[in-house]
Amino acid sequence: MAKLEETPAFVQLASVGNPDFRQDPNSPLFGCDANSRVPVKTLFEASEACGRFILGNDLGSGNWVGGEVTDAEGKVIAKISYNGRAWTPEPYPNSEILDF
Repeated sequence: MAKLEETPAFVQLASVGNPDFRQDPNSPLFGCDANSRVPVKTLFEASEACGRFILGNDLGSGNWVGGEVTDAEGKVIAKISYNGRAWTPEPYPNSEILDF
């Protein structure tokens, strides 16, 4: 299980409306938990937090915009996708999967 650096790390939990269903893509999905940043110690913890947020709010992949894992300074150090995988922060298709 990959440990994050000793400095605090956070994962973004966030939703938006899906325009395919005539929902507002510029606002959090109505009725969901508020978008937030939560502290994590490992990528596994980050993935688990994202999964709980996705399942708990009944989000589809078009609603999920969270998953950025940041260090204490706000630098993105990884991304968690809708399926729970951890990725390097480079944009697709240059990102690579991270083991945890």
